Amino acid sequence: MSYNLRPDGSVEYIGKKIPRAALPPDVGVAQGRSAEATDAYLESKLSHPEYAADPSLARGQERAKEAGMPQIAVSAMQGQMLSVIAKGMGAEKVLEIGTLAGYSTSFLAKALPSHGQIDTIEFSPVHAKVSQQNFIDTDLFPFPTVHVGAALDVLRDPSGAFASPPGTEQGLPLEKRGYDLVFIDADKENYFEYWIEALRLTRKGGVIILDNAVRGGRIVSEENDEPDIDVTGLRKVYDWVEQDAGKTVLMSGIQTVGAKAWDGFAIAVKL
Repeated sequence: MSYNLRPDGSVEYIGKKIPRAALPPDVGVAQGRSAEATDAYLESKLSHPEYAADPSLARGQERAKEAGMPQIAVSAMQGQMLSVIAKGMGAEKVLEIGTLAGYSTSFLAKALPSHGQIDTIEFSPVHAKVSQQNFIDTDLFPFPTVHVGAALDVLRDPSGAFASPPGTEQGLPLEKRGYDLVFIDADKENYFEYWIEALRLTRKGGVIILDNAVRGGRIVSEENDEPDIDVTGLRKVYDWVEQDAGKTVLMSGIQTVGAKAWDGFAIAVKL
């Protein structure tokens, strides 16, 4: 999916969309219903009071809906999975590319220690404003810093916040410079460029997570496929990992079905 910025600061999303009910071809209707029911069951059982069950997060989602924002954020269980990863690895510095209304940002921020740092980049000023309202309502600490602008421009600004990995100015050892975790969930056509920037900004041993990494199976290229901007960037990432042959990263992919249809995550550790 790609986007255009309207004069009022809102975003028009363009490109192909995966139907909500899209599931692997071997998953029948009954199984599809069961997948969504399983999501609901897991959410009812596993939602932590300070994470997925935090009512301020639901209010934030409603605020985003009222603002006319697209309902494309991660699910509650996917968000809590981000919290599990961040907390489990002891992350202190996190970068998110693609804020939207700050739903996934909040899950990541909640998992950080009070002295932590979380930066998030959002294309739309309108979306950035809504996300900041949500952060205040959620009473996040550390409070996320929202960088507004086209993500590649923000990331590549030679005098900007991302000119060098965190810790560079403080003179930290090379192996300790960089974000502990980077979460990429922005326009898909630039995923490969975001991947390269994430590698530059992530420390050794750090984790990079890409959302929407399966796209209803459309990542599988067929000879007669029409160009699809939703997956070309992802394919470039996977081609890069294949050619890297394990020298730079260790990556795996996870397919998901249920509330967010057939999609998934790609998760990599920088070696």
